[in-house]
Amino acid sequence: MKVLFLLALVVLVVVNGLPVSVNQRKTYHGYKIYRLSLDTQQQLDYLVSMNDALQRNEMTEEVEFLTDTSLLSPDFKTPISVMVSPGQEAAFLKAMKAEAIRNEVALADLEKYLEEERYISPEDQRTVDNSGMTWTAYHRYETIERYVQTLAANYPDLVTLTTLGKSYEGRNLYLLKIGKPRADGAVKPAVWMDSQIHAREWIAAATVTYMVNKMVTGYATDATSRRMLDQIDWYVLPVINVDGYEYTHTNQRLWRKTRRVNPFSQYIGADPNRNYDHKWMVRGADQNPSSEIYAGAYPLSEFENVLVTDAVLQHKSQIKTLLTFHSAAEMWLLPWGYDSSVPDDFEDLRQMGLRATAALKALYGVSYRVGSSTQLLGAAAGATDDWGKSKGMIKYSATVELRDQGYGFTLPPSQIIASGEETFAAINVVAQIVYDEYGPTLPSN
Repeated sequence: MKVLFLLALVVLVVVNGLPVSVNQRKTYHGYKIYRLSLDTQQQLDYLVSMNDALQRNEMTEEVEFLTDTSLLSPDFKTPISVMVSPGQEAAFLKAMKAEAIRNEVALADLEKYLEEERYISPEDQRTVDNSGMTWTAYHRYETIERYVQTLAANYPDLVTLTTLGKSYEGRNLYLLKIGKPRADGAVKPAVWMDSQIHAREWIAAATVTYMVNKMVTGYATDATSRRMLDQIDWYVLPVINVDGYEYTHTNQRLWRKTRRVNPFSQYIGADPNRNYDHKWMVRGADQNPSSEIYAGAYPLSEFENVLVTDAVLQHKSQIKTLLTFHSAAEMWLLPWGYDSSVPDDFEDLRQMGLRATAALKALYGVSYRVGSSTQLLGAAAGATDDWGKSKGMIKYSATVELRDQGYGFTLPPSQIIASGEETFAAINVVAQIVYDEYGPTLPSN
């Protein structure tokens, strides 16, 4: 019986599974967020099957899991959030009733919430540098672009801005190098940070730019910021998936993939976090362009992934840690993502994660889990951290899944600063570990 209910829901949704028109903004009037509470493994297995079917057939515009099913604790006390369209609500509730899954409406009208999320008040627009960048609202890419340009112009002794190249739709991707050069000419160890590889995860870029701003503007007055820039060089790519990110603002808030046109397909984009050229398509990825986890036509098929790999490899002798920021699972994920094995130095990576997340938790009490991607989230071959560890030869490589707090990918802008502060505490620990292990390298005569 449960298979019939699952199939019925998928069939109902597939009618609306085609992509939104390029010039049409997807609205969510009447869409609800349901919060589910589970009691049995059978219920969890059912939801996992439903989630897999929806993702693999790009049906998530109508029914979408906003919390990953792997986040459920063994005693099933952690609730899971699901977005449901008005047209699929009856079928969804019928399925929940058949499986005796307890549910309640957590948000009655998603569009109303998103309108508030998009609103930038006059107070939010007041900035000290005239870029328009703040951390009390989420901003369009042009504002982020203007911010990094202004930051580099205002702090030339600390910030160098490089244009890596163009996205598929022709937008610039910017790399910031942040740090105070040493008087003795020694080369400092470096940390790479990137974010926004998945378009809808707005808190990622907001958190990373907050931390950048705190380090740079705080250098003259804050001892922690000064030490972080004196001891470490930071390579920061604030937005990888620039086309997808802009599309989430103009058309479809919950869009995940890139915006590249796939040859011989009506479906747009690939999952850039399945597109790196290490163990591509081994597990946890899809060759169907309609899928949310479509790995691309071939490894590094996406323009943006090529720009990332080129930049990392250019500086790989200096980069000792790679952190790629996502949302929203509250985890510190480590290689490998293609199977259940782990690197030989996994314990070193795990200890960094434990220390970093302990510092994060000390601020506002948000608890992160630390472990390999496969163990905590399931297989995801072709991901950034696996590529960084293997092809980049970077010892400490991790995916940081930022705070969820029950909101999934739609974390309120009122939580940006808290996310930035607690994550800053974590990367401060990372910086100290990297410096203690590697230190500066004096130039050879």
